This record gives sequence, structure tokens and C-alpha cells, in this order.
Amino acid sequence: MSKASYIILLALLLCSCATNYNVQGTTSISRFDGKTAYIGLPTATGRMAYDSAQINHGEFYFYGDVDSTVFAYLFVGGEQVMPVVLETGNLSLQVTSLAQKAVGTPLNDRLTRFFNQHEKIEDELYTIQQESMDMLIHGYSMEEVRHQYGRRQEKLLHKLTDLETRFVQDNYDNVLGPNIFMLLTSQTPFPVMTDQIQTIIKKAPNEFLQHPYVRQYLIRCGY
Repeated sequence: MSKASYIILLALLLCSCATNYNVQGTTSISRFDGKTAYIGLPTATGRMAYDSAQINHGEFYFYGDVDSTVFAYLFVGGEQVMPVVLETGNLSLQVTSLAQKAVGTPLNDRLTRFFNQHEKIEDELYTIQQESMDMLIHGYSMEEVRHQYGRRQEKLLHKLTDLETRFVQDNYDNVLGPNIFMLLTSQTPFPVMTDQIQTIIKKAPNEFLQHPYVRQYLIRCGY
């Protein structure tokens, strides 16, 4: 092999290891116009940005490469808007006052479906909460409210937990698994070894268990 051929082959190998992302974003939120959008990670000292772009007439663009697939967040100004996976491909971000959506690449499509299913169940739980409050306001007892909605609420909570658990398990081997695990466990003020966490880690591969956040969480739980 000639020296020139070797250099070309090496360059191709190096490029193939990189994750090349191309993100086209749109937003209908007028207060975002003219502000700077960032894709990055929140840190203890502020924010680590992989890329930034100004929002003009509701549109913004990111493109570049990272060493590997990255689970990050979209920020506008100082506001954390939504999670985004930087992976090879053409990604479309849609941000409105009602919803956020990331579609066009495999992991982002998978993440968006999960959030849509999660939100649907949460909306049903919210409706139950509102109807329960309405019954109490109109003089029904707590026992009557529980009789009316208790079983339905319990089923929805079980459905929500099952959705979260299966999603992490189905994504043990990519960035979604440990990062959704992080979102789930951040809901409590201190580490707790719940039944859900035990189910998640029971059959988890070593790669998942050795993720820095997962490992630290389990150590703090005394696991």
C-alpha cells in the first residue's frame, strides 16, 4: 500500500468513528426569536455547549460532529427546553408552546415516541385528579372518590412505571438507557432503591451498570 493510500484510508477510518449531526429547528414561540439556541449539557458551573445558533424568524440550525453519540439538551437562552440525541443523520426539532418533538434519526424517534406515550398517560392521570377534586368540591367523601377513581388511577400508575422500566431495559446498550434512568431517579431528593430501580438493574448488562451516573447512584443506595 502506498503512503498516499494509507493516509486516505486512515482519514476514512477516523471520519467513520465520528458522529456527524445535522439539526434543523423550528419554533413558534415568539419570545425565542432573536435569542441564541444551544445544544449541550447542564453542568455544576453552568452549561457545556456542543453547538449554538441564533433563532431567526423561528428557525435555527446546528451541524457538526462529535466523537460519539451524545444525549444532550436544547437550551434557549438560560432555559432548558428538551432532550436531544446528537447522532449521525438529519434531525428535525419542533418547539411549540404545547409540545417539543425531535424526529428523523433512530434514537430521537424512539425517544419522542416514549415521551408521547408518557405524556398521554400523565394527561389521563391529571384528568382523574381534576375530576376527583370536582367530586370533593361537590360534597362527595374521599372514600367515594377512591371508589370511583382509585382502581383506574392505580392501573395508570402501573402502566406508567412499566413504560419507563421497559424503555430503560430496551435501551441498556445506548445513550437513552442510562440517561432516562437519570431522569427517573432525579425525581427524588436522595437515592432510593425502589422496586422499579431493582427491576431495571436486575438484568442490566455490565456496560449499563458501569455508567458513571448509574454506578454512583447504586453506590449511594448501598448496592
